Amino acid sequence: MQHRNRTDSDLVWLDKSNRKTLMKKIALITAILTILMASTSYSEQNAPESIAGITIGKDVSSIHSLLQMDSARSPWQQEYTKRIELRELEGYKGGYVVIGNCNRQDTILRMKLKYSDSSLDFFNKLYSKMEKRFGKPNDWRGNPFGTLLVWKWSIKDPSGNISLIMQHFSGEDDAITKGNTIRLSRPSWIEAEKM
Repeated sequence: MQHRNRTDSDLVWLDKSNRKTLMKKIALITAILTILMASTSYSEQNAPESIAGITIGKDVSSIHSLLQMDSARSPWQQEYTKRIELRELEGYKGGYVVIGNCNRQDTILRMKLKYSDSSLDFFNKLYSKMEKRFGKPNDWRGNPFGTLLVWKWSIKDPSGNISLIMQHFSGEDDAITKGNTIRLSRPSWIEAEKM
């Protein structure tokens, strides 16, 4: 087998139109990657951690004055956490925090607050603000009758994943909180408590 010396004409493997097409593809891929990295960075910087002065990851002592400590209980078969009811806060009708009882002892892992305003109009305004800040939600969990509206965002940040859930309920089921509620949690931290 004979080897021949490469020439400049061998190095020109694309004609002009193929080079333009390739350059357009590279520019498009670069633009898409830039947008994806920017949107990921944006949501990471804007991941919610606090509602009404209560912050996921903080020690429960930071909100001691907001808690009804006599309500502190571990849910059935969930001894790895404690649930503590909140006193009424301005703009809210109540709620609770869930704290770690093992790996993240006394650390706020989850919270749920019920808004004082239980109207659908308020829920829609709140949804619009959340969508503007965090983008479209990842999940819909409502019912087809329109009495239960549930939107869920899963937002990544340097500490893992934050779950944000907004809910409006106007039905007749006593097992579901009526009105408007918001939940914020770090699911991976709760899972780690089980171990």
